[in-house]
Amino acid sequence: MIKHYTRLFVLFLLITPIITQAQKQKDFLDVLIPDSWQTDSIYQPLNDIDTDWWKGFNDEILDSLIAAAINNNYSLQAAQASLKRAKATYLQAQSSFYPSITLNAQYLSEETSLNTYKETIENPNRDMQYGVGNISGQLEVDIFGSIRKNVKSQKKQYLASIESYNNTILSLCAEVATAYFNLRAYQQQYLVAQQNIESGKAILDITLARYNAGLGTQLDVSQARSVYYSTLSTLPSIHSTIIQYINNIAVLIGSYPSALSEPLSITRDLPQAARIVNVGIPANIIRRRPDVRQAELTVEAYAAALGATRADYYPKFYISGSFGYLSHDLNKFFDNESMTYQINPTMSWTLFSGFQVRQATQAAKAQLQESIEQYNDVILGAIQEVESVMSNYSNALKTIVADQQVVGEGQKTLELSIDLYKRGLGTFTNVLDAQRSLLSYQNNLVNAQNTALLALVQLYKSLGGGW
Repeated sequence: MIKHYTRLFVLFLLITPIITQAQKQKDFLDVLIPDSWQTDSIYQPLNDIDTDWWKGFNDEILDSLIAAAINNNYSLQAAQASLKRAKATYLQAQSSFYPSITLNAQYLSEETSLNTYKETIENPNRDMQYGVGNISGQLEVDIFGSIRKNVKSQKKQYLASIESYNNTILSLCAEVATAYFNLRAYQQQYLVAQQNIESGKAILDITLARYNAGLGTQLDVSQARSVYYSTLSTLPSIHSTIIQYINNIAVLIGSYPSALSEPLSITRDLPQAARIVNVGIPANIIRRRPDVRQAELTVEAYAAALGATRADYYPKFYISGSFGYLSHDLNKFFDNESMTYQINPTMSWTLFSGFQVRQATQAAKAQLQESIEQYNDVILGAIQEVESVMSNYSNALKTIVADQQVVGEGQKTLELSIDLYKRGLGTFTNVLDAQRSLLSYQNNLVNAQNTALLALVQLYKSLGGGW
């Protein structure tokens, strides 16, 4: 008997794995987060990032579009359904803490044949009638934490799904704002083109007047017409892009383009892009990002799943039983003499299963390690994203200031060149160069303003958006 138990103990030692990943899970961050950002004066190290960051642009149309997208976007509704499914899976795992209870009821009326023997024999029990009713139940006693750790794993997965849902909302809001600002930028370019068309028409009239007066040449008229019609030809392309962005916004808010065509076709100025942005401290802000929190919770979920597989090496204990009544006489069904019950404590210990449990543990270890590496990669990517977007935003603001000065000088150049041409003191080539340059400068200014707005949207998104 002693030898028998000794063999079992040795077998237990052989199949019990040495698991250290649970400790590693507590300190799985390999990427060193910087103490501060590489910033300039437009950033402040405050953590109070607004959840409704888009309201800072003071554009009621943008506010209404984002509100509609949150309520109607089909991708977001699919994410909501996925979140409900994750919650149901978590609650399903939690139900293992409770016993399974079954109600059984049976009534039997039986009469046996007398012709089963060579000679007919009267059987006093030939007619049999009885009823059975009982309640049975079974409960697994979670001594080694298999159920508890599995429930913890499912809970972490559910919390990770919540962060995934938050990240979907954040991305959706950024997409709507990006499409909206692109729409307004192209509408501004359309206005710029119209203004230059009017200016080109005025210059063309001047060349015609000078030509008719014998002071100009046919070449001047032809060049003026070329610039005029060239600018005019850009309008259909810009208008087509405007329609594309209206359609894009319609899809994002779960609507048809026809419902948005009229209100969004009204041209509005781009919002002011320059502002002071609270970027916080990297260690605090990065972990507020939904994707980072999702990756962290995923690591914790897989760590708990690893613990659940480890518990499979130990025996499992169950308590099962039943209570009910059985009687041939239904009038005596609920008498004490008809009562039946059963209590059945059980231990089940799988000593060998073809190394199935061991391989399941190895798979859980690999899954945990994979999630750790993915978490570190998410952290590193988040830091890089914030740093890059901050640089893009600050440089875009500097570009706006420079382009504003260029546009001002371009307007003066055009006015002076036209004045000199009218007085016969300058060539028409100077007018054409100034005209083309001004159109380019004005478009560059609109693009710089839009680039700054888009960078600001991406900056709020990369900082977690306050979600």
